[in-house]
Amino acid sequence: MDEGKKLRKRLSAEERKREILKHSFDLISQKGFKSASTRDIAKAAGINEALIYNYYPTKDDLLRAVISDIINKQPMHDCELAVDEIDFRNKLLSFVDFFIGINLKNPAVIKIMLYACLEDFPLPNEFNFKEKGTFLNWLYESIEKGKKDWGFSQNNNSLVYISSFMGGLIYFILQTSVTKFYNELIDICDFKESFVDAFIKSLK
Repeated sequence: MDEGKKLRKRLSAEERKREILKHSFDLISQKGFKSASTRDIAKAAGINEALIYNYYPTKDDLLRAVISDIINKQPMHDCELAVDEIDFRNKLLSFVDFFIGINLKNPAVIKIMLYACLEDFPLPNEFNFKEKGTFLNWLYESIEKGKKDWGFSQNNNSLVYISSFMGGLIYFILQTSVTKFYNELIDICDFKESFVDAFIKSLK
């Protein structure tokens, strides 16, 4: 037997799902959602294409799982509402730190999000502000609580502020991890603090 050929390790169901998600992530970031076929993913993973459908009944299910996997790594998943404005600020900083960190470490993350939007791909429930346990729901409920308890303006449209918060973060990521325009001009730690403080100030 050729010593160069090693027996493939038998993976558990959970390990196999992780392997499929990893290769899906890599291919989608290179080709986009429409061009990344399950055949290509199976080839990259070294498995039969039919095996993918044992775990993900449709290609859309697989693609949504890729996005959900990214989002669910963030620290605000299933997080309780802040007890006061200081706690709210600290939790926002925690999310911003995660969001910037994961995108600077791997620019493919933001590319996948942009592909999803540009190719009109139906996003998973994590992007629905009404979905309990998601960051967007947490932020929406926190702003509403802030109107009652922390002096946030009653005239604020919470959805508008959610959009401006996420839009500002995404724009910053595009400028740093993609174009690298700001890398030598802005200290990222300073940006995090200033961004969150400016956002909270805008709510009052």
